Amino acid sequence: MKKYKTQLITGIGVLILTFLLTLQFKSITIFNEEKELKNMRVDELVIELQRERSVNEDLNKQIEAYRNDIAQYRTDAEQNDGYSKFLSEQLKRAEIMAGFVDVKGPGITVTLKDIDNASMSSGETLIHDEDVRRVVNELYAAGAEAVCVNGSRIVSTTAIRCVGPTILVNDTKMAPPYVVKAIGKKEQLLAAVNLKGGVIDNLRIWGFPIEVSTSSEMIIPRYNGAINFSSATAVEQNEEGNKQ
Repeated sequence: MKKYKTQLITGIGVLILTFLLTLQFKSITIFNEEKELKNMRVDELVIELQRERSVNEDLNKQIEAYRNDIAQYRTDAEQNDGYSKFLSEQLKRAEIMAGFVDVKGPGITVTLKDIDNASMSSGETLIHDEDVRRVVNELYAAGAEAVCVNGSRIVSTTAIRCVGPTILVNDTKMAPPYVVKAIGKKEQLLAAVNLKGGVIDNLRIWGFPIEVSTSSEMIIPRYNGAINFSSATAVEQNEEGNKQ
């Protein structure tokens, strides 16, 4: 039984590492080839685009296969050993916290829209990246457990920034309305966004049409991008608990 447990834990670890390395490979490949694509002709770019799509399809199939394998390992662990079931629950919790799985639960939806007023300058009528970022921060400060913007999951490496007339969230271009969903204690989240002098209150004072609604159950999709750690490494501790 001990040998089986060791093999099982090792198998789960290998699958997770392989899954993350696949995502990393996908990201690195696209980054390295981006510079070369600038100097290619249009017909060559079309061929290259088709090749990239084919490669991405294969990678997505591999990722899905790894997810299925991990799910199978989890099922086997839960059925065969109590300690392995505990490890499976810890893995599930880690996946939720990292944003790697779809989640559901009660929460609120905040919809941010531009002002439809031709007499005002464009800068005064547009929702900016900082507005979206402040709403997301306000929700997390109020105890939100999972947040997405227009279906794009917010994770530890997410950047919300403005590039020209568009807002990028996880490098995905977005246009208004910006629908921010958050799972958590909905009464607590609702009180935070409706706070007098808060982000939403100020946007409404400026004339932005902001909509806020609650839901007894909503679904927030998992993060599908790549997360790469090339500089940060875990700090190990000795048996006395001191950092090494």
